[in-house]
Amino acid sequence: MKKKPTVQKILLEFEPHPENILPVLKQINSIFGYVSQKEVYPVAAYFSMSPAEVFSTLSFFDDINFAKKSAVEIKVCVSAPCELRGSRKVLAEIERFLGVRMDRDKTAKLEVKSASCQGRCQRGPVVIVNGNVYDGVRAEGIDDILGPYFAKN
Repeated sequence: MKKKPTVQKILLEFEPHPENILPVLKQINSIFGYVSQKEVYPVAAYFSMSPAEVFSTLSFFDDINFAKKSAVEIKVCVSAPCELRGSRKVLAEIERFLGVRMDRDKTAKLEVKSASCQGRCQRGPVVIVNGNVYDGVRAEGIDDILGPYFAKN
């Protein structure tokens, strides 16, 4: 089994120039699944930035995680076009189906969160479950979409 590289080894693959901060954070996220608080400090030191500046960069990009991902991650696009096409009704149905509230009830097994525009405005509402994209989702179809992710094997 191949050993994961350390954060220090990842940093050394890049010159310590500000334009490399995002590629470094994305690579750390890709390898470890998230960028933890403990990784922010060596990244900040390497780029001669404050930890706050690194956290600011992290918080701007939806595709970089701050914490270990849940087993099932559901994202609902809440941009204006998706909202006009019914994403709030879809979200309400997801919350009913799972018995959780978006952006509040994260567990190791489940997280439901909002997503910024996915660039599929003509095919919204958009729901993403563990990276699988569902276009044109209707509240009535939530059981069919989510059922397989929660079926007991």
